[in-house]
Amino acid sequence: MPWLWIVPIVLSGLFDNASSSRKRSVITYTLVSSFFFSATAGLSIPRGISFSEILLLTLCFIGPINLAIVFVIEKASQRLFQLLRINGNSRFLICPRNFLVVIILGFAAAFPFACRTIEFHTARVVARAKAERDWANGEAVWYIRRDDPAMFGADGGDTYSVANGLKTNRMRPGVTATVYCEAYRAAVEQKLAQFGPTAKIKDLVTESELQAWIREGRFKRVESFPLKQGTTEITLSGYKISTGQGCFRGEPSKFLYSANVPEKKNALVVINDDSIWIFTEIGQLLQSVDYDDYSKMGISEAVLIAHH
Repeated sequence: MPWLWIVPIVLSGLFDNASSSRKRSVITYTLVSSFFFSATAGLSIPRGISFSEILLLTLCFIGPINLAIVFVIEKASQRLFQLLRINGNSRFLICPRNFLVVIILGFAAAFPFACRTIEFHTARVVARAKAERDWANGEAVWYIRRDDPAMFGADGGDTYSVANGLKTNRMRPGVTATVYCEAYRAAVEQKLAQFGPTAKIKDLVTESELQAWIREGRFKRVESFPLKQGTTEITLSGYKISTGQGCFRGEPSKFLYSANVPEKKNALVVINDDSIWIFTEIGQLLQSVDYDDYSKMGISEAVLIAHH
């Protein structure tokens, strides 16, 4: 859509020859357009950019680039109109001016829809190819939609679902990104239907296993902090992984219990007063049980103590 700013320049060239007045008008229009483009340059949402930054971008970066583009467009369109004998001094028109007006306006109207179609098609092709490679390498991801039912232990933040054994991520923001994620997910769904859940599911913890470990009295109250598991440090306030990933509570938990599980490749299961975290032997967060599932399990410190 933003590239449609070129259309008025080409369209006006049908009625206005190259002249000093036209050059000034085109330059003014281009700089004003560049100013508005500069205002959308912020990478954050909502946009965070000041007036001085917009002005600086206009004068030093976007403005000069757009002026170079408009110079080429103006020269090319004026040369074409001369070849078609469309100018103020021509009495004979090879191509009717009104016909060209319809063509240019039709192109302007169709351009966004054509770009949208091409962009969506490209996103789907790339997504299907990426899904095939990821599945073959054992790195496939399950993109979670907002309306999906909750998956035990999977919160969409690189944690794994026991339903299919895949790492979960939330749908990316943006229209094209959503098209990509949907196409990727559809390809993974086909693989799951054909081959079933991945081998990772064998290492994941189910709700019934957690309940069984609680009844067996495996969990011990942690008295010394930080509790370490590989590259991860865990406290009453949350956890921090050396890679930068972490989770910190608004206020410290009232208690923290942990258990090492040899049958799950020495995973560490941590229970606090409203959530459960499961870490691999090297400290990677494998699963995270949210508050809703935690509540349904009926876990409390009294329960943990009773089975100690």
